[in-house]
Amino acid sequence: MNYIKSKYIIQPVVFLLFSFPVYSQSIHVTGKVINEKKEAVERVNVVLRHVTGGRIIAFAQTSETGNFELKKALQGVSADSLELGFSCVGYASQTCRIPPDNSQPLLVELTSSTVALREVVVSARSIMQRHDTVTYLVSSFSTVEDRTIGDVLKKIPGVEVLESGEIKYQGQALNKFYIDGSDLLGGRYGLATNNISHKDIASVDIMENHQPVKALEDVVFTGSPAMNIKLKEDAKSRWAGTLKGGAGIPRLWNAEVFAMRFKPKIQSLNTYKGNNTGNESFEMNMFIPTGDFIKTTTQLPSYIYVSPSLASDIGSSRSTFNRTNNFTSNNLFKVGKNFDLISEFTGSFERRQSEQVSQTTYFLGDEQVSVEDKTENARDFKKAFTGKISLKSNQPTYYLNNYLDFSYDRNDPSIDMLGSFPNSQRAGIKNRKVSNDLDILRRIGEKVFTFRSGNAFLSKPQFLEIVKNGLPSVRENIRLSTFYTDNTLDCSIMIGKIRVHSPVRLLYQYRQIEHEADDPANKLNTRKLKMDISPGIECNINDLNISLSGILYYQALSPENRTHHFYGVNPRFSLNWIMSSRITMRTYLSSSNDLPDENLFYSGNMLNNYRNMTAGYIDFSTGKSAYFSTSMEYKDVLKTLFVNLGVSGSKKRQMKVPGQNFEGDYILSYYSPGDMTTEMFSVYGSFSKGIELIGGTVSLFPLYVHNRSSILRNGITLPYTSDSYSLRGNINSKISSNCNLTYQVSYGFSKHQMEVNREYFSSGRLSELLKITYLPIKTLQIGYTFDHYCNELSSNSYRHFFFSDVSISYLPKNRWEFSCSVKNMFNKRYYSYFIENELTSFYRSYTIRPRNILLSATYRF
Repeated sequence: MNYIKSKYIIQPVVFLLFSFPVYSQSIHVTGKVINEKKEAVERVNVVLRHVTGGRIIAFAQTSETGNFELKKALQGVSADSLELGFSCVGYASQTCRIPPDNSQPLLVELTSSTVALREVVVSARSIMQRHDTVTYLVSSFSTVEDRTIGDVLKKIPGVEVLESGEIKYQGQALNKFYIDGSDLLGGRYGLATNNISHKDIASVDIMENHQPVKALEDVVFTGSPAMNIKLKEDAKSRWAGTLKGGAGIPRLWNAEVFAMRFKPKIQSLNTYKGNNTGNESFEMNMFIPTGDFIKTTTQLPSYIYVSPSLASDIGSSRSTFNRTNNFTSNNLFKVGKNFDLISEFTGSFERRQSEQVSQTTYFLGDEQVSVEDKTENARDFKKAFTGKISLKSNQPTYYLNNYLDFSYDRNDPSIDMLGSFPNSQRAGIKNRKVSNDLDILRRIGEKVFTFRSGNAFLSKPQFLEIVKNGLPSVRENIRLSTFYTDNTLDCSIMIGKIRVHSPVRLLYQYRQIEHEADDPANKLNTRKLKMDISPGIECNINDLNISLSGILYYQALSPENRTHHFYGVNPRFSLNWIMSSRITMRTYLSSSNDLPDENLFYSGNMLNNYRNMTAGYIDFSTGKSAYFSTSMEYKDVLKTLFVNLGVSGSKKRQMKVPGQNFEGDYILSYYSPGDMTTEMFSVYGSFSKGIELIGGTVSLFPLYVHNRSSILRNGITLPYTSDSYSLRGNINSKISSNCNLTYQVSYGFSKHQMEVNREYFSSGRLSELLKITYLPIKTLQIGYTFDHYCNELSSNSYRHFFFSDVSISYLPKNRWEFSCSVKNMFNKRYYSYFIENELTSFYRSYTIRPRNILLSATYRF
């Protein structure tokens, strides 16, 4: 209680301390440029230069609102010897001296000027680079089949869009996604990429090594890219969006609404999507941490695993029988001069059904196997709501972000099963969360003070009910909740090009779990107190960044007041070397002590589903793990060539061994004391090249992963190794001005081998997609899609699956689009494949959606 009271006293004091005005010896000039009509002028070049000789020492450009900002530390230079110069095409150049009190914004008025030019033909380059920013001209990569900016991003060299919707540049995940420079969506950038028309986007900027906190721009090196999509002028300051509706057979419907508006003071992006066509969008997925500082977040586990199985590879539109409704609303309000108030509200409702026949084989060693057959009819209902409100200020010397988050979701699956173990099971899982994160940063000259505080309460009640062979039902209830408070105080000091920092962190967490079945309820409360200090040194020498740090920690873990103490050091090293404008090398090394996992702390056995149980494991042994990665990136913007190649590896040693016992109708998973080492090694890369001859892009993504581990089954230790190879590639080509071709291919092969008897099992899978879009006339578009899958169902036994879709769209010039689509023209009804994992193989055969026809109309405004 005393700690909580002191926390509420310390936070306001730190907030007020960081709010004092700051004085520095730097030139800091802000202002606005207007024309004779008192209108803001954007993209005006603003230079700070010497009066004598004209040598430039700082440069900036005005924003869309005409504002500019210049900041430069003076080293042996007097402000009296400097001047500001303003130049822009269509206006006469102008100069002015630095005012004595440069804390007041300047107002500069430019006069129009005409310049006679000889007749020239201007052809915009599709890709341009300026410093560490790569700009893609959207019109150069869009084709006749594209509807959203997300469709175009899949064809841009150097950019990869994963099946989940996550975007990577040169193999690295984005650390920010902006729309016209604003961070409206946080990590849910799929809302923009899957909805904003590519015709409303002028260009896409990739900012390499982007630092989202302005006060840390020349202090902390991130090494991560950010993306900014720039709207066209006619798409700003008005409501723009899409209305779409459709109906078809058998009993199909589809409805979509998208509306956005980006004004200087208010920005808004809203969506609604509903359908029963099988389309499940990933646009609501969160990919980027919600704050500009990455925090350690706590997630409560699901101990109950009852969920409809979905066919992989072929996509939800073929394998999912659903009814889905979801809505989102994201809004940003400019509060005063330097603050943004951002709100986000989402809601989703989904019903899903699936049918499958499967066979699962467990390898027990010495040629023993256990085979389970089942036929599954599953239903699932999900609903979720989230609300987030943040107040944010991101200034060169000051940063504030207070983030309030509340969410609720519920999942109610039920499965009827026939086969080796006939049963019916029903489950329910609820998730509730309320959290608040506060980040305050203050920069005073070469010193940066940071205070971060995160507080959250989470609860996750779960239940499982099983009926077997008409016997009385078995019911299990699990009540799980936690509260944590996580606070960090840091001071960074710049000494020349060296940064020294030493954040101090205090974490307290209280966790409760209670589960009951036929026996009396088992309860367990766990308290965790962790304190650590992370001294580090970072050196920036020209284009070389070297960072060395370590975490000195102390942790007290107390299940049921039995306290155990842990302490140690976790060192880290990173190197980022921009060898040239084309080549970048990155290396990362780390070593850590793995502490006990409190999610395993419970008494007795817990039912996961009709077949599986897990045993609680209260153990205080620790392990060690080491990780390394190194990669090389190459890009040649003029030749539209982007390549990266990397290797990574890890080794983990823990004093517990996972095991499985087959006990009658159940498989009991548990941990037992022992010494186990797990190793992983991977090689990955990407190659992307724009080829003028085909008017498109060719991309390749190779991956190799090797794993070595072991598992205990029926008391027998089974060491094994696994190797997996995959290669993905795609070609996008503009065959002609009215015809586009897309070809995608993916091949994967995996092999698992037991070291006891050298027995192994393997599987291979090949998938291909060919899509052709053709406009016989400007107002008529015909699309044809052909999918081919070749799956290895048993040793040297392959089965081929073919799917075909066709669509016809009428596109009059009045923003309307009328279309008719036919999916699964061959009326295939089943899809099957074979996979394996940890000495377990799975054969799956799914019922898929039959042939269907959908008529739809779309209006873009």
